Amino acid sequence: MAENKQLPMVVELQETSTEDQMMIESENSLAPVIIEELDETAITSMNVDMAEFVEAEALEVQEIRENDAQKSLGQYGVEENVKVETADDPEEPDSLPVDEEDRLTNQFLNGELTFSEYSLRMDRGIDSEASELESARKAFESEFAASKKIGNKKPQKLIHSVQKQYRRKRRTLPVALQGLMGEANLRFARGEVALASQMCMEIIRQVPSAPEPFHTLAMIYEHDQPEKSLQFALIAAHLSPKDADQWIRLANLSLESGNVKQTITCYSKAIQASPKDITLYQKRAKLQEQIGEKKAVLRGYMKLLHHLGPEDGESIVANAKTLAKRLILDNNNEQALEAMDHIFVKCPELVTLEEVNGMTELLIPLRQFHKCLDILSKYTSIEIEYKDTTTSLQPENAGVGGERGIESCRIPDDVVVDLKAKFLITLIELNEIELADALLPKLYSEEDPELSGDLFLDVAEALMGKREFKKALQLVEPLVKSKNFSLAAVWLRHAECWVGCKDLKRAMESYEMVRLLSPQHLEARLELAKLYKLKGQFNKAIEVLKQDPETDVIDPGVIYKRTLLLLKVKRYNEYFQSGMLLLSRHCVSLRSKAELATLTRAHGARARLDALQLYRLSRGETLVDENAPTFSKDNQPSFKKEFLLFLQMCQLACRQKRYGLFQRLCFGAMTSKRFEKKSSHIMFLCLISCVHNNDSYYGYNMVRELVRVCRRSNSWNLMNVIIQRAEDCRHNRFIMRLLGRVDAFSYLHVLHANNCLVSGTYKYALNDYVSLFKVGPSALLALLIAVTLLQMACQKFSAKKNQLVIQAIAFLKKYAEMRGKDGEQEASYNTARAFHQLGLLPAAVHHYKLVLEAPPSTLVYQNPQLLDLKREAAFNLHLIYSNSENEDVARMYLEKYITV
Repeated sequence: MAENKQLPMVVELQETSTEDQMMIESENSLAPVIIEELDETAITSMNVDMAEFVEAEALEVQEIRENDAQKSLGQYGVEENVKVETADDPEEPDSLPVDEEDRLTNQFLNGELTFSEYSLRMDRGIDSEASELESARKAFESEFAASKKIGNKKPQKLIHSVQKQYRRKRRTLPVALQGLMGEANLRFARGEVALASQMCMEIIRQVPSAPEPFHTLAMIYEHDQPEKSLQFALIAAHLSPKDADQWIRLANLSLESGNVKQTITCYSKAIQASPKDITLYQKRAKLQEQIGEKKAVLRGYMKLLHHLGPEDGESIVANAKTLAKRLILDNNNEQALEAMDHIFVKCPELVTLEEVNGMTELLIPLRQFHKCLDILSKYTSIEIEYKDTTTSLQPENAGVGGERGIESCRIPDDVVVDLKAKFLITLIELNEIELADALLPKLYSEEDPELSGDLFLDVAEALMGKREFKKALQLVEPLVKSKNFSLAAVWLRHAECWVGCKDLKRAMESYEMVRLLSPQHLEARLELAKLYKLKGQFNKAIEVLKQDPETDVIDPGVIYKRTLLLLKVKRYNEYFQSGMLLLSRHCVSLRSKAELATLTRAHGARARLDALQLYRLSRGETLVDENAPTFSKDNQPSFKKEFLLFLQMCQLACRQKRYGLFQRLCFGAMTSKRFEKKSSHIMFLCLISCVHNNDSYYGYNMVRELVRVCRRSNSWNLMNVIIQRAEDCRHNRFIMRLLGRVDAFSYLHVLHANNCLVSGTYKYALNDYVSLFKVGPSALLALLIAVTLLQMACQKFSAKKNQLVIQAIAFLKKYAEMRGKDGEQEASYNTARAFHQLGLLPAAVHHYKLVLEAPPSTLVYQNPQLLDLKREAAFNLHLIYSNSENEDVARMYLEKYITV
């Protein structure tokens, strides 16, 4: 063939038998159509007059398999992927690989993706592709520059690889498929819907980025399946996104179907096609507000301002002011300033005093004072003369001053009071205090404080920020005397000015007025309490900081300071009440002693709270008290300060012997998640509180956990203290369970032997004591062995009493030797008690006298109230002599050693 040019294709007519003819597949079917491609030579050989060409009849489609269809298409000259390059084809960069784009399209058609998600993923592919193209371009430029330095030719390999990797995808159909597209439209016009649908699907399979078949499919399904029609129309619009009218129509259809998010996406696409259409922004904003996307509304209007030009001046002013107001309500002054800037940059001729006032209100909080001066001098009659120029800046040449110092300035009488105040604030913030001071009479002498009191206060606050309190008083004094502005906030500034002027008496009077006008104003109450503290009037400070738990929202910082003041003035009952109120934020207030059991069995604050809640639910109670106070989450005391306050409260309760309160404080702190880091410390305090409160039941629960994790002598001593006061025998089972887990000699074995001794099983106790003495001899074990032998000897029916007594005396001597010189007084006293019990009174008297005559050791001398045994020995001697009817000697010992 002389040329490869292809003619439009026609549908082949085939005769099919009745058995072979099958039903046309459903509308979702992608069954290929057998077509024939005729080239130019074939037509010439037929000798057919093209003017007399008769259109073919409708084709009966035969259902065939996909592989056979592809072979048939190839047989008739239509390749599976037709690639005909034309210079006029508009091309766009590949957003995604073909397979990925097809997958996303199928997911959207099957309902797995919404159109918003589909559009987002396709656009994301475009963005990533653009970034990859940019990186490839930079790599190419760098390599090309390197090749030029060494005199090489252009890096053809790199160019070829980049072109191959980022080959562009066409958006229009090649000539070979345009005929098939036309045939599909013709079939649809004739009513052959199924065949037209199959043709469109075949075109989509070969060129998925072409919008034409999707348009046709949307028309095909418009009446029968409107939802599916809308899906195809959305894809078609996405493939040809420049048509704003098409997106608006799709937005209306989406809104009718109730899909608001899809409608918003359509309006966003329409805005991309027509970025200056304000009505599109308004419609989209209305829908975004319906679904709560307020930030998206603000971003949309900001983009609108960027797209509008100077010719759209009125629209810029209206939308910029509206947007700035909404941004100010969201405390976003930076973006509000950006919105207002559009007015002053794009349409300065439309600026009025209203816009100037709004702009300066934004510039002052953002501390852009020089720009504020430029705007005031340009758009008002305010005149400013800078130090490095001799001509005053008129509105036409304002703005050239930059950040230079100000030589002089003037405020004409026609300037409105709002702009006067803002100009004065700007001068003050720029540290031009003298210039501002000269212009202040323009404000407080010419303006009425009843009408412009808020402006007076703004200028006064600027002066207070520069510590010019006396000048600020000139503005605040008229306000506190006025009717409209004699408010708590104004009196508060009045008090702060007097504090700055070192006049504490007047400051206290002003703070009292704040307290009278606004009793809930905690800041003023704190400052007033601080002044009372400086004056030494602590009771007044306490009264000022008082809060009502039933009506007020309790401020933790205020109640913490009040608690410390109560401790300082020794009002202990109120101190404990205030401190427990502060701790009740995170500590459960215990209602009965029975609740302690739930706390001692659980581990961790959360587990204790759960156990306590279950216990209260079983009794029909709630975990939280019904009238529990409400606390503010601000102004919290630090963890360190609050825990130190808790320790002070425990210490004071113990010192005042209020052991019940001590125990309640400690067990309540076990439920605190805030104090969970100090859990071991709090558990130890709980144990100490149980010891002081003679609560052996809950004390045993606490000490049992203590000895499990800390098996030191102090822990066993605490357990022994609890056991001595216990009213049950739970500890026996606990000790027996632990015996097999410890070493041969431990304090646990000693406790077990003590239990045997107390329970009267002397042989078991003696066996344990002797075994332990063999492993680790000690004075304590020798004394315990002697005591056990004495108890056995004193039994009514014991055999060999003499041998038991002799052995007991022998161990007493061993005990005395092992105690040494420092324990001489103690050993003599215990030996005398043993002889006294046996009835050997001469020996007992001898050893009691040794106690009285022995010089005190260093340890006894340092702690006579705890360790000196002379009074005990004298009392026992007095008993012996009284029983022997020697009253004079008995009285002598009492008068000499015991009389106070």
